[in-house]
Amino acid sequence: MRYGVIKVIENQKYSPDLSKKYTVADMLTGFGVAEAVKHYYQIYGGKIEGKRAIVQGFGNVGSAAAFYLTQLGAKVVGIIDRVGGVINKNGFTKEEIRTMFLNKRGNMLVAEDMISFEEMNQRIWQVPAEIFIPAAASRLVTKEQITNMIDSGLEVISPGANVPFADPEIFFGPIMEYTDQKVSLIPDFISNCGIARVFAYLMESRIELPMKDEFMFNDTSSIIKKALKKAHDLHPYKTDICKTAFEIALQELI
Repeated sequence: MRYGVIKVIENQKYSPDLSKKYTVADMLTGFGVAEAVKHYYQIYGGKIEGKRAIVQGFGNVGSAAAFYLTQLGAKVVGIIDRVGGVINKNGFTKEEIRTMFLNKRGNMLVAEDMISFEEMNQRIWQVPAEIFIPAAASRLVTKEQITNMIDSGLEVISPGANVPFADPEIFFGPIMEYTDQKVSLIPDFISNCGIARVFAYLMESRIELPMKDEFMFNDTSSIIKKALKKAHDLHPYKTDICKTAFEIALQELI
């Protein structure tokens, strides 16, 4: 299990630069966050190609999610990080997102034409986008920010952060409930399950050796897809997805 998580990625499909020796732990959670968006459109209708995305936080999860979203055909139009951010309403190119990923300073965004955090925090929530990836610290996203994004065309939220909304409650505070009733909110325990899932995968006896990147990444993608499909089978609507998934999870735990 320890070897699998720190395994250096060898398949260029999953790494922005093989020479940098990124590991499964570096990339898998962000990969799952992006795959959750892909599966959402496949299951609930629509295509990810051409959809605009805003990413909050550019650490391991947010930067990887941005990288994989562009590989899937989405357009990242804004990134807000703790030191500032960038906006391109036409969408950054794959190469621009890759460059920002590779130029990170630790977990901090480094890019040309950086906008201050104060200005970004005023502007980003009105930038038209269908996809939102909250992947910074927990409990940051406010009701006002979500409402502004909904008014600008938001369709789906795929959290990279645990409990991304500024609610004191651990489960289903008022902002989270409001959001779930307005747009498609993928629950964080599905969208960012990557590392937890790879632990489970590595503890199973069916693992094929030598261990390959695609086995672990495909397993995470498959689990996310199954979880979203199960929620859709029970409640085939684009709202209350999070509520439905929680009900399923609680029933399975009892």
